[in-house]
Amino acid sequence: MSAQTNRYDGLARTLHWLMALMILTLIVVGVYMSDLPKDDPMRGQLYGMHKAFGALTLILLVVRLAWLRVSPPPALPAVFDGKEVFIIKGVKSLLYLFMLLTPLSGYVMSTAAGYPISMFGLFDMPMLIEKNKELAERAGDMHEVFAFTMLLLVVIHAAGAVKHRLKEKGTEKDILARML
Repeated sequence: MSAQTNRYDGLARTLHWLMALMILTLIVVGVYMSDLPKDDPMRGQLYGMHKAFGALTLILLVVRLAWLRVSPPPALPAVFDGKEVFIIKGVKSLLYLFMLLTPLSGYVMSTAAGYPISMFGLFDMPMLIEKNKELAERAGDMHEVFAFTMLLLVVIHAAGAVKHRLKEKGTEKDILARML
C-alpha cells in the first residue's frame, strides 16, 4: 500500500474479512457444540474442526500482525476528534488482544485436558502443557469469556463502521470504504 492511498491493501482486506468470517463462525459453532450431548457423534468432529480452525485463525493473526509491520494501515482521517480516535483505536487494539487470547486459551484448555489439536489430520499441534484438569477448566472458562468479549467488540467495531457508512458515506469519515 502506498503512502498516498487511504485504503488497506488487498492482503490486509482479505485477511480482515477471512478472519471476521472465521471468528464469527467459530463462536457460533462453539456455542452449538458445547450444548451437544457427550454421546452425539457430531460432537467430536465439531470439536476437532473448531480447534483446527481456531489454530488457523491464530496463525492468520500472526500473518496479519507481521503484514501490518510491512504494510502499515492508512492513518485515520484528521476529521475524527480525539474521543473518536481513542474509541476507534481502543476497540481495534482490544480486538487484536482478544483474537490472540481466545485461541491461546482454547489451546491451553485442550492440551491441559490431554486432548491434542489436529490440524485437519495433517499433523498435531505440539502439546506444550502437561495434563492438568484444574488448568483446563480455568482455561475453558476464560476461553468462553474471551470469545463473548471478542463478539461484543466485533459488534461495536461493525456498528461504528456501518454508522459512519450510513451517516457520512462519501466523506472522510466513511472508514468502511477503506476495507471494501
